[in-house]
Amino acid sequence: MAQQGSDWPSWGFDQQRSGWNKDETVLSKTSVGRMKLLWTAQLPTKVQATALSTLTAPVVVTGVQTPAGAKDLVFTVDVDDTIYAVDAATGKIAWQNSFPNPLTPVRPATVNCSNTEQATPVADRKSGVIYFTTSDGKLRGLALADGSQRLKPTDMVAPFSRNWSLNLVGNTVYTAAGRGCGGTKAQPVEPGTVAAMDISDPEHPALSRFHTGTSRPAGPWGSGGPVLGPQGLYVETADGPNNPGSGIYGNAILAVRPNAWGLKDSFVPNNWRYLNAKDLDLGSGSPVIFGFGKRTLLAAGAKEAVVYLLDAENLGGQDHMTALYTSPRLGNDEQTYWGHGIWGGISTSESNGERYIYVPMWGPAAKDGPQFPKSYGDTPHGSIMAFKVSEAGSSVSLTPAWISRDLDPPAPPAIANGVVFALQQAEHTSQHPNNPEGHGRSINGVPAPTEQELGTYRTTPTAPMTLFALDAESGKELWSSRNAMAGNTTHFSEPVVAAGKVFVVDHKAHIFAFGVR
Repeated sequence: MAQQGSDWPSWGFDQQRSGWNKDETVLSKTSVGRMKLLWTAQLPTKVQATALSTLTAPVVVTGVQTPAGAKDLVFTVDVDDTIYAVDAATGKIAWQNSFPNPLTPVRPATVNCSNTEQATPVADRKSGVIYFTTSDGKLRGLALADGSQRLKPTDMVAPFSRNWSLNLVGNTVYTAAGRGCGGTKAQPVEPGTVAAMDISDPEHPALSRFHTGTSRPAGPWGSGGPVLGPQGLYVETADGPNNPGSGIYGNAILAVRPNAWGLKDSFVPNNWRYLNAKDLDLGSGSPVIFGFGKRTLLAAGAKEAVVYLLDAENLGGQDHMTALYTSPRLGNDEQTYWGHGIWGGISTSESNGERYIYVPMWGPAAKDGPQFPKSYGDTPHGSIMAFKVSEAGSSVSLTPAWISRDLDPPAPPAIANGVVFALQQAEHTSQHPNNPEGHGRSINGVPAPTEQELGTYRTTPTAPMTLFALDAESGKELWSSRNAMAGNTTHFSEPVVAAGKVFVVDHKAHIFAFGVR
């Protein structure tokens, strides 16, 4: 297939999850002001309140030679285990393929364990195949052009597991699963996992796994899934003991060897016991990896609202607990485990020779946090915080650049041609709305909602779901979608910039396409 435009082949655009599409040429600071809603596609998916993510974040491949001619295609998987290929020019479905799950989950669906698929697929332009998992735990591979099978379906994770975005490195597909969701009576749920499937022989895929814990604790659940770096695939893990001798790696950043053949390196913050006690686990975020000077850096953050800069080739030094740089607290003064801090993942790009990172912060900025030279009003619900990465001798640090307008709350942003595309998700972040700290007990005689009621609560919009285009160097608002997506929400997704357009999915099974007419 000839390259006809800019692709977005996986979560975060690339294997390092930068969120930066370096190939995009149509959308820029001078053109985004003319963006319009080009089309909206309503997919025939039955929406479930307990499944906060009805559609996976989209991926885009341009110039696919379909039976109807060359097309730019947008791919997403829904809660019914149907994969859709949608024409990026019109919003019409080019093809779809369903894989009904005949298995019965061991427990009923909840908003935390929805028993549905939510891992963003990964597309391989070279082979013409899109790889994705379905709720039965199988890895599948279909032809980009027509949805025909190109890989023997093979068990990769436990059925109904909460696994996350796929990554493709050479001939190996990776995913990560956490939180102890899923399982059947015949196949009990597995612990936190980094799974690797060698697809060199499509008829005989070979699976290997690395477990980050022995049961539910310490699972990786950042929406970016495994991230490629110099030592292998990197993940952030959830609460749990940190006892490598017992095979438990709670509240850690791990480098797992290629093909998931064991642990290569790790970083554990020195306050990991505090993170465990307050449920401020690192699992809510995904790392981003990028070159900087003579080093390869990893930036990571999570619920505590602290950003770490690590040497990706030597994560925590000799004691595995020493970061190159640890920021002050940037948000979450309340130190609550929900609705505050960093969720999803950090993005990064370069602009005019400067390296920036962009941090999606839920909730207000810390009262005693760093001062930003440019700001655009109070941010009670959330913001994008931009920092320049700086180096002095052997030391690296973050210098505040700007903080965006209020975003309720923000998704991990996408970047192209000096523009940051920030999505206001408009979802309720409360996990126990009637009694935030009660875990199901009543308060003042009012019972907490059932799981089904909680799902409806979470998917009721808090604000107009809105896409913003911001100047990557100043944070100035260049454009917004205004009310084009009002009445909708999305969860653990991201805006996708490809083929001269920006694509967004929502809870009601819509795909929105914005671009310049």
